[in-house]
Amino acid sequence: MKKLINRDAFRGIFTALVTPMQENGEIDYASLDRLVEHQISQGIRGFYVGGSTGEGFILTSEERQQVLEAVVKAAKGRVTIIAHIGCISTRESIRLAKHAELQEVDAVSAVVPFYYKVTMKEIREHYEAIMDTVDVPMLVYHFPGATGVSLSLDFYEQLSRHPKCVGVKFTSLNLFEMQQIRSRCGDDFLIYNGHDEVYIGGAYSGSDGAIGSTYNMMPRLFTTMYEFICSEGRPDMNTLQKLQAEANAVIAHMIQFDVIAYEKYMLYLQGVLATPTVRQPLKQFTAEERSRIEAFYRQSEVLRSSGAAAK
Repeated sequence: MKKLINRDAFRGIFTALVTPMQENGEIDYASLDRLVEHQISQGIRGFYVGGSTGEGFILTSEERQQVLEAVVKAAKGRVTIIAHIGCISTRESIRLAKHAELQEVDAVSAVVPFYYKVTMKEIREHYEAIMDTVDVPMLVYHFPGATGVSLSLDFYEQLSRHPKCVGVKFTSLNLFEMQQIRSRCGDDFLIYNGHDEVYIGGAYSGSDGAIGSTYNMMPRLFTTMYEFICSEGRPDMNTLQKLQAEANAVIAHMIQFDVIAYEKYMLYLQGVLATPTVRQPLKQFTAEERSRIEAFYRQSEVLRSSGAAAK
């Protein structure tokens, strides 16, 4: 029997939170509290903590636990929290999952074990080992562009039968595959669109919501799109396309740079983060790059209207 969850609490726009850092590279918990509060004020439905955007694989396991604890404390039960606990090691993933369960998160999520060439069987057993150890729902994290691992439709169908596997964070531009997962796994299997630049395409391909990194710096734009899609009557596609185009103009500029560093720099300009620091080996911007980003910020109504002073 599938684990009973409040699926309404899992639908909507979820921010894959960045992890703010001080100039010395230590975690900036004051800025993290500010980021959480700012996101909630902008209508975000939940947080995905400790994923790629959060520099999860650059943090120590202890830091990942501390960041999750801080987010849970700052959120105060107002939003749904999904803890990314994925590691290459099954044992370490289980350790983080047990900690997340103690924090009473709403779900855990894990990227596929990558780097080592394991088969679909070993990947399935990796997820099953985590789920068999904790009593909290699991979301598979599918990101072939980063992991080099493509999961089969048979894999999704098999794993969706596990009572604790409730969905997938689908970070791929292959929306046909997303639709096929919906067809194969049924309406109760949660699907989150993971590429922000095709959000409305994902929404009309069967996703229940979205988990994205650019929501850190322009949350209201995406919550507006979600509310518009969910409104009664037939949404005006011209309006939706215009909103997606506004988001994509920012994304098109962002992908000329390192994505995580760019988002942190925008949050710094918006007055949310105290510093735009990323941890090595991620790129630190040159003065010329900072100047280009600042110029774009000044001319972007979307980004300026999403700042801490524009509530």
